[in-house]
Amino acid sequence: VDGKDKYASPFSKMPEQDTPTHTGAKIVDGKVYVNNGFWDTYRTTWPAYSFLTPSKAGELVDGFVQHYKDGGWTSRWSSPGYADLMTGTSSDVAFADAYVKGVDGFDAKAAYDAAVKNATVVPPSSGVGRKGMATSPFLGYTSTETHEGLSWALEGYLNDYGIAKMGEALYEKTGDRRYKEESAYFLNRAQDYVKLFDSEAGFFQGRDLEGDWRVKSSAYDPRVWGYDYTETNGWGYAFTAAQDSRGLANLYGGRKGLADKLDEYLSTPETASPDLKGSYGGVIHEMIEARDVRMGMYGHSNQVAHHALYMYDAAGQPWKTQKNVREVLSRLYTGSEIGQGYHGDEDNGEQSAWYLFSSLGFYPLVMGSGEYAIGSPLFTKVTVHLENGRELVVKAPKNSAKNVYVQGLKVNGKRWNSTALPHSVIAKGGVLEFDMGPRPSAWGTGKNAAPVSITQDDEVPAPREDAVKGEGPLFDNTSETAAAVTEAELPVEKAAAAVQYTLTSAKAGEAPTGWVLQGSADGKTWQDVDRRADESFRWDRQTRVFSVAKPKPYEHYRLVLTGEATLAEVELLG
Repeated sequence: VDGKDKYASPFSKMPEQDTPTHTGAKIVDGKVYVNNGFWDTYRTTWPAYSFLTPSKAGELVDGFVQHYKDGGWTSRWSSPGYADLMTGTSSDVAFADAYVKGVDGFDAKAAYDAAVKNATVVPPSSGVGRKGMATSPFLGYTSTETHEGLSWALEGYLNDYGIAKMGEALYEKTGDRRYKEESAYFLNRAQDYVKLFDSEAGFFQGRDLEGDWRVKSSAYDPRVWGYDYTETNGWGYAFTAAQDSRGLANLYGGRKGLADKLDEYLSTPETASPDLKGSYGGVIHEMIEARDVRMGMYGHSNQVAHHALYMYDAAGQPWKTQKNVREVLSRLYTGSEIGQGYHGDEDNGEQSAWYLFSSLGFYPLVMGSGEYAIGSPLFTKVTVHLENGRELVVKAPKNSAKNVYVQGLKVNGKRWNSTALPHSVIAKGGVLEFDMGPRPSAWGTGKNAAPVSITQDDEVPAPREDAVKGEGPLFDNTSETAAAVTEAELPVEKAAAAVQYTLTSAKAGEAPTGWVLQGSADGKTWQDVDRRADESFRWDRQTRVFSVAKPKPYEHYRLVLTGEATLAEVELLG
């Protein structure tokens, strides 16, 4: 219209009713993209856009960030407006992944702000944001009060990782302290998956608000579908922590323990039995498709499984990634009748993009990291004509239906021993040359050969937790309650060194704009720990994080505000 992009908004309130000839929707300046379910597409479709058509990827991201600029939220499922479907705000990690890979052409600061809002604000309705947000930032997990809460939590940690990595990049570009503080906070949250691991059962399962497991550990059956899991069961979410695969392995007893768990996953048959339908009213199509795949509990027809085979790279047994990926490529894209090339939902290109990446021999396992995990290329030679005019050539001259195992890899003529491959390397074009053979090799099994991971050692992750243990609305792990205060004692059970702290704004009342956090050894003489001024909370029930420059252990803490203000929650993360 008049040389400008405009659209009838599906996100803002309609100012008038439709007529047969005229929309009643608000007309908004800008270019918008719609119709995408990010839970379905973040794993392969969006990284394929970033790899193959980065300029279009930037335009697409900007078109979805327009939802946030228009209606206050980026859709988690756009059809075309806000739809209460599926789990997770997966645009967070999809757009962060694009940014760290150098995709431009979109409003990165707005994309980041939209993701932070998803991760820190209680949404006004069920069609936007994350569910369970009244308590999950403070508990560290989404409880069983939320339908499919386990899935909401594990997807949330993946998205928090993406926010952390995008925050790191924005800090490097701008020097804005806020990005650095938030990045550290979200990277810590990305390890909270450990809070949902039932070590006795050996699986992730739902916990209630008091911390009790949904099912008694001794009675837990990972084959049962639904309840806390989205379109799968305990097996389906046994590996959903790609951002910290080393930490996940440590939960299973180490890298070999992770490999053993993956072996069991692929050898435990999915039967699609009505006795295991769980919370579903009957046997759903995902159960039947998973059964028909004949790869144990691996249900390739559903997106939640798409990363699992590449986790063998993290387990130090990449030959099993190679073997099983090639089996999927050979068997699961042929169909059983003419015209049936897909055995399950395609969902905006998700299945096709999995095939594309896996055929090239690498896969976006750790979204937001800017790296790929290496698998087994399908062809003897493939040339990818990149948008920048360069070519990426993938050569595997000895490749065949039997020679599926990588014996060695050269990247631009140099030996490459890691199963991780940076996007920055292949985005420039060049040559990947695979040496293939009929038997597993030791390639990619070295000490530092695994994909990127938050955890770097053999310890189970121990993310920072709230040191405050007290009564009252500021310490009750929910933003449903609040208090107007000018000064608040923050009771800690023992000396704690606060590395970061969070303040959460309330449903109503003025949020604080300035304060000083103080610590004391005796409760009488106080030292300034952190001082802030001219701060603001952009949204009600928003959790903001602040870092302490020089953490020291104190027996007592208090928060002194510059004037009376209303807060919903205060945490000291030590």
